[in-house]
Amino acid sequence: MPILIVAAIVIAFCAIAFALQNNQLVAINLLVWNYEGSLAIVLLSTLAIGVLIGLLVLLPALLKRGWRISRAKRQTTVLEEQISQREHQINNEVSNAERLRQSHENLLQALNLTDANTGLLDAKLLPQTLSVLIKQMKLQPGNPQFDSIGLLVVDARRQHPIGEVVTTAQQNVQLDIAIASVIRRSVTLDTWLYCDSQEDAGAQFMCVLTGMDKAGLRQYGETLRYALTDEPLTLTDGSIVAVDVKVGGALCDRTHPTHQEKIIINKAYQALLEAGKPSLNPIKGNQPIKIVRVTDP
Repeated sequence: MPILIVAAIVIAFCAIAFALQNNQLVAINLLVWNYEGSLAIVLLSTLAIGVLIGLLVLLPALLKRGWRISRAKRQTTVLEEQISQREHQINNEVSNAERLRQSHENLLQALNLTDANTGLLDAKLLPQTLSVLIKQMKLQPGNPQFDSIGLLVVDARRQHPIGEVVTTAQQNVQLDIAIASVIRRSVTLDTWLYCDSQEDAGAQFMCVLTGMDKAGLRQYGETLRYALTDEPLTLTDGSIVAVDVKVGGALCDRTHPTHQEKIIINKAYQALLEAGKPSLNPIKGNQPIKIVRVTDP
């Protein structure tokens, strides 16, 4: 605004100076209209009329532009309100889902069905779950949710620097809890999570999914592995631990069926053993994720 005021003063000063220096009388004739006056007044009037005509020509475009800007602002306000409402709905749904999950975990803990350290389902229940899902595949042939059963076994181990590293049992438990927390945040709500923390080498985690093909199951495993290895994990005692992760998976679908849950489990663990082994193709290198079908040799 101050710049416009200064510009107006400068223009007015120039116009006054021009009028004082060009005060000769001139006669203007236009059809039947005659006018005699100062040359400066004639020129300045002509300039003012030209500016006025230009503004009148630009006025429709300026009004149209202002209308568009006003409409865009109203639309932006409406969209911001919709986004705010959606965010509020999502937050409510997330909060409800978290309360429901916590309620289920409390119920499972009360029934003594969860792992003592991580709070996930005990791995001893895995065969029972797979058995039920195999029966559902038979009972619901047209339901795409039960077209397949996938099992992922996630093996996460502490990265050891060169030399001997001694960790306490409490530190290992904290690491298992941190890994379980990352996995819980990275899976979908329809994923069944299990944990076997009885091994001295560290806990193993299992994910049971339905309705996925082999490519989808592999992508799911890659997502879990990335979530665990993207950045080091922070334990409850404040220490930072990086982990190496291998994932083995087995898939049972209507084209590659099985009637025994033990076969799915064995195939997943065989795939886990093969994961991380040097590949015959040097371009591929080590493959930390291995997914097989239950009918693969």
